[in-house]
Amino acid sequence: MQIVWDKNVVDDLKKKHTVLELETFPVNGEMFSCWCVVPADKIGVDGLMKLDVYIELHEGFLKAYKEKNYTLVQDIAEHLMGQFGGELDSFYEEILGRINKTE
Repeated sequence: MQIVWDKNVVDDLKKKHTVLELETFPVNGEMFSCWCVVPADKIGVDGLMKLDVYIELHEGFLKAYKEKNYTLVQDIAEHLMGQFGGELDSFYEEILGRINKTE
């Protein structure tokens, strides 16, 4: 998975690739967002047919995390693990690990 920091590049990439937001966090007093580019060959035919559903779930995962609705985050993660060719599994595991440390 490639990580992208530049919003202008993200907007350009979204025209031809699957680009998903990951996180927004402070760096030296400014908020920075990062996105990932999921390689098309990792999605596969089955994943491509359900891509819109998985993108929506991913967005719901992020929203629930931002709202600190950790039960929902955990529930959604179960459905996202292994999707996108497994490219985001380490991201989901990282977020779940953070939740486990706060509970």
